[in-house]
Amino acid sequence: MAKVSVLVPVYNVEKYLSRCLDSIINQTFQDIEIICINDGSTDDSAKILEAYQKLDSRIKIYHKENGGLSSVRNMGVKLAQGEYTIFVDSDDYISSVLVEKVYNNAIANDSDIVIFDYIWGTHNFNDRRILTISDFGKSFENNPFNIESIEPDMYKLIPVMTWCKMYKTSLIKDVLFWEDMVFEDVPYWAAVYSKAKKVTYLNEPLYFYLVGRSDQITYKRSDETFDTIKSYQRAEQSLKDAGHWERCKYSVQLLMMMDFLAKLNVIRDDLREKLYNAFKALDNDIDFDYYFKENYSEFERRSVKLYKLLTEVEYSEFQKLRAKV
Repeated sequence: MAKVSVLVPVYNVEKYLSRCLDSIINQTFQDIEIICINDGSTDDSAKILEAYQKLDSRIKIYHKENGGLSSVRNMGVKLAQGEYTIFVDSDDYISSVLVEKVYNNAIANDSDIVIFDYIWGTHNFNDRRILTISDFGKSFENNPFNIESIEPDMYKLIPVMTWCKMYKTSLIKDVLFWEDMVFEDVPYWAAVYSKAKKVTYLNEPLYFYLVGRSDQITYKRSDETFDTIKSYQRAEQSLKDAGHWERCKYSVQLLMMMDFLAKLNVIRDDLREKLYNAFKALDNDIDFDYYFKENYSEFERRSVKLYKLLTEVEYSEFQKLRAKV
């Protein structure tokens, strides 16, 4: 039985798949199983998987009808046999030392989750930047924390993305990704973080995250963008069920406000007013004054002011006034 399961969802990524698989099979830590799930690809992704399986027996291939990223991840977690699990999107790739460094951190601290930094880049990563939790996180490299023991503001500093973390497999076996929505990482992180007893942070960029693909979920401009509402509602409910909502709500609501405003900027022009009205119709019970009394950045304060304006005026008025905020 492998010590680490590496789950790779595959869907029409023939341009990137070889780079991804090369980065995984060439890990300095070799005791891994590589679970590749082909989610009904219509390009040559399946052929590439089969070629790599002949090169490395640790690669296990599964084929399924197209059902979306969440369905693939749920299937992968059921199949995972490693003590720990990581997720690698097939258009991304990882440092050759990722598994070794993160696994060693997990074992040294008996961590349920290890969070690590990543590199954000376009095309061949010529244009790239390192994204980190900041100096605030460095003190937790070998000092485990959890949602109850850490400052509530830590919630907004930890990226919600599934792939920048290693998880104890037993922790996530019964936590499912929502399959009826995109932006599923938001409620998934709320559920997993609520369960974890020991979380550590590795202050090193080990994952290479590709941005700029027109079909990438992050850049969805269609009506799927409305799933952002559902994602935060489910995250809130998960935190309430676990008894952590009152402690974390200011951070979660701040993330929600900033995310909603960002989605307004990227959605198709013909859907923007409809999305605006959907946000406006929500009853999120936000204490706007709280954010002006506490120590938040100017960007965060402006985001709160803009979202408060959104709740008060119609779309046409918002467009006229937003530049003055």
